[in-house]
Amino acid sequence: MAPPNFPQGMSLHSIGYVALKFPSLAPELPVPLGNQVGLLQRISGEKQAQMIAQISSQYLKALLDYQSSDDPILNDQSSPQYWFSTALCLLNFLASSNPDVCIRVAKHEKVFKDVVDKLLDPDVETKMRGVPRTAPPGIPPAGFEEDFGTLLQFVSTILLYSDHITVPAPRLAELIPKLQSWKRTYKNSRVKTISNASDRLVGQIQGMDALMIAGMRQMQASALRYCGREHQKKDWKHHKLICEKGLIEEERDEGDGDEVE
Repeated sequence: MAPPNFPQGMSLHSIGYVALKFPSLAPELPVPLGNQVGLLQRISGEKQAQMIAQISSQYLKALLDYQSSDDPILNDQSSPQYWFSTALCLLNFLASSNPDVCIRVAKHEKVFKDVVDKLLDPDVETKMRGVPRTAPPGIPPAGFEEDFGTLLQFVSTILLYSDHITVPAPRLAELIPKLQSWKRTYKNSRVKTISNASDRLVGQIQGMDALMIAGMRQMQASALRYCGREHQKKDWKHHKLICEKGLIEEERDEGDGDEVE
C-alpha cells in the first residue's frame, strides 16, 4: 500500500509540524491544524482510515509526550494551548476514529486526567473564552465553543475505553452537575457537540449499559489498526520508515498530496 495521498498539499510533515510547534505553521503549508483536520474529516472510508493510521503511527507517542510535558505554553492559563492544545486537537481526531489510539490515550498516566481537571475548573468557560485565538489572514480562528465541544467529545471518546484507564480521574463524578448545566445552556448553540456530548457524558459517568458501550465501540472496529498486524502487513514498507519517528524536520517528501488550490 502506497503512502496516503493527503488533500490540498497536506502531508504527514505539515500535520505533525502544526500540532507540535504551536504557534508556528508548517513552512510548506501555513494552514492551522483545525483547518487541516477539517479537510481530513471530509474524507471517508478506507482512504481516511489509512491516513489516520499513518498519522498515529508517526506521531501518537510524540503527541502524548508533548501534551504531558512541562512546556511553559501548556501550563499558562492565558494561552489557548493550556485549555485546548493543537496536540490535543489532533489526538481527539485520531481517537474518534481509531480504537487503538483510544486505548493508548486511556493508558497514559496524565492526559485524560488533566483534561477532566481543566473541565472542573469553576471558571473554565470564562477563562477559555478569554484566551486570544489567532489565525493567518483570510482564515477565521477557531472559537470558544468549537474548542469546548471538542474537549467534551474527547472525554466521552476515551470513556468508551474506561476499562483501559490506568490513572483514573478521581473527581470525574463532580462533572455531572456541570454537564447537566452545559446541556441546557448550549442547547441552542450552533456547536451541537457541547450539548450532545454533555448529555452523553452524564450517562457514561453514571454507568452506561454494557451493550451500549459495545455498540459504540463497534462503530470504530472497522478502522485500520495503527501499528497492528493488519496495518503492518498492508503498509509495512512505508510504515517502518515513520513508526514513532515524531516530527522529522529535515524530511518532507512523504508522498505529498495535490498542490494547494
